[in-house]
Formats: sequence, C-alpha cells, structure tokens
Amino acid sequence: MKVSPAAHRRRQRSSIFAALLLFNLVLVLLQLWLFVGVLESLQDGRATMAIPAALISIVILAVNIWMLDGIIRLTRNA
Repeated sequence: MKVSPAAHRRRQRSSIFAALLLFNLVLVLLQLWLFVGVLESLQDGRATMAIPAALISIVILAVNIWMLDGIIRLTRNA
C-alpha cells in the first residue's frame, strides 16, 4: 500500500512535534529541579547557587524560544 507524500509529511510533522513536546517536558523538569535546589540553598543561607541557576534558566528560555520558532515555521509550511 503506497502512502501519499502529503500523508507522509503530516506523519513526520506529528513525530517532530511529539519529540519537541517531550524535550520541552525534560526542560521544564530541569527548571523545576533548579528552582527547588535554589530554594533549598537559600533556606540554608547560601545564595551561591542563584546566579548559575538563573543563567541556566535563561539558556533554557532561549532553547524554548528556538523550539517555538521551529514549530511556527513547521506549521506555516503545512
């Protein structure tokens, strides 16, 4: 049974979107872990972890914006 090219592209887009959602879930869990770690260190009176965690969160934000731009381009070309 031959699959049409449009159906094949639609399946590929769906797979890419699912992979990006799973990667985004990992990033959200990483940010949650960083947040909890910073809160625990602040409760212990140490603020040394706050700046590196903020920088990592900014990098995660940049990755999320990049993925959002990719999704927008993916749906625009549909």
